[in-house]
Amino acid sequence: MLFDDLSGNENLKKSLGALESGGRMPHAVIVGGGSAVQRAKVADHLAKWAVCSGKGERPCGVCKNCKNAAERAHSDVYYAKEIGKTKIYNAEEIKNIIRDASIKPNQAERKVYVFEECDRKLPVISQNMILKTLEEPPQDILFILTCENPKLLLETIRSRSSALLLEDEAKRDEAALGIANKIAERIVSPSEMELLKATFRLDNRFTALEALNALEQIFRDGMAVYFGAKAELNGELAEKLCRKLTKAHFLGLMEITKTAKENIEKNIPLKLVSTWLCAQYRRTVWQK
Repeated sequence: MLFDDLSGNENLKKSLGALESGGRMPHAVIVGGGSAVQRAKVADHLAKWAVCSGKGERPCGVCKNCKNAAERAHSDVYYAKEIGKTKIYNAEEIKNIIRDASIKPNQAERKVYVFEECDRKLPVISQNMILKTLEEPPQDILFILTCENPKLLLETIRSRSSALLLEDEAKRDEAALGIANKIAERIVSPSEMELLKATFRLDNRFTALEALNALEQIFRDGMAVYFGAKAELNGELAEKLCRKLTKAHFLGLMEITKTAKENIEKNIPLKLVSTWLCAQYRRTVWQK
């Protein structure tokens, strides 16, 4: 996947690239975090990817489909319309979208429906209406939902969508950071049960992804302290890890964490990911 119009957000790019290369692009994506402008850019980029008719990597940006999508003028890309003074996607709009989704694309391989700022504009009644379509989506469909805080969406909506989180260090989720710190502390604890309890706190996909991003930074901090540099997040925790872990340990832990994020993005159940994560962390740190 090409990223010419997406600056920064390296983790997001890696997630998108991994999904595409593995043929796992989902039928529904929630783009969370960042600013409204950033989220809109990602939604537009995904829409161009979905309808691109270029022969190489997508979106090519030069084919007619890409150009029309970039102008929000493609017949197979529909941006949900706010209705009334309340500026929400009401029941009538959702009904129209559901009916239209059953009709084959006009020009492209896929039809795309974009719902912007869903945590404010998509009320619970509308979420419940669209749920059936997310459970049994028509072929060649991509739903894109953007929101600042995905946790405000119904769990049933979140569980049927892939999560893409924009990086925003200034708004790091404190709950996710707390989970990451606890897991890191338990990694060097002799009790496997304590580590399992800590990883089982990854019970929400979006919080889990943020926590794993924070864990990667914690391990990078450990590496930094190991070589005499300063930690970015938690210097005390980094020094504690450094007293018990080696460079090889930190590298192994970062690779495991990366794989865990990829598994979450593939919609593997969180309990399975948590159990696997605990076992892999223990194997890496405590094996003889």
